[in-house]
Amino acid sequence: MNIESLYAPVTIGATSVVGMHCTLGYPKEARIRDEQKLPGSPLVGARVVVGERCQLANQVVLYEGVSVGDDCVLEDRVRVGYDSTVGAGTRIVYGAFVCDRVTIGANAVVAGFVCDGTRIGDRSTVMGELVHEYTRPHQDWWEVDEEPPIIEADTVVGFGARVVGGVRIGPRSYVAAGAVVTKDVPAEHVVTGVNLQTPAEGWSGERLQSLIAHWRVQASRRP
Repeated sequence: MNIESLYAPVTIGATSVVGMHCTLGYPKEARIRDEQKLPGSPLVGARVVVGERCQLANQVVLYEGVSVGDDCVLEDRVRVGYDSTVGAGTRIVYGAFVCDRVTIGANAVVAGFVCDGTRIGDRSTVMGELVHEYTRPHQDWWEVDEEPPIIEADTVVGFGARVVGGVRIGPRSYVAAGAVVTKDVPAEHVVTGVNLQTPAEGWSGERLQSLIAHWRVQASRRP
């Protein structure tokens, strides 16, 4: 089987730049398996769309059905899984692994590992890991569709932090570096350690005061 025949069509904005050794429109596993069962009549994959003024650095992999908005930067060795959406103005940092059917909002920053189906809100920063609980490993890999995390707008997940399972965080919350989250986090909270939640208005640490003040301004401007 010629794998190139399975690649999806690609549309790239005229003002965008694509680096060396990028792979665009790579087929999802299910489509490859269908072709292996019935060779010679491959199904056409969902189109990949890259907007205007984007930068795709070297060795970026975009699977079929990916949509990248205008003014995005995808740094070297980024992987974005099938049917995922990247909002305008977002940066995906070196080596990030974004799984399938992920939705990333506008003007976000994403690094680390992001599991299937995750939603990341506008202006959020995710530097840690967003993972499923993986409580049913005895079942078929594709049979289980676990609930993913939801990261709401203007939220930060720090380096080395881990958000596990179908929990919702934010908006305007801060998960400190190295923290572990397995429970929902209300709006405007700081999370440290393992599920230790402190309302932002009661947070006494000096380093986050500028960010907390910024959140207050943002909240006052929105209905």
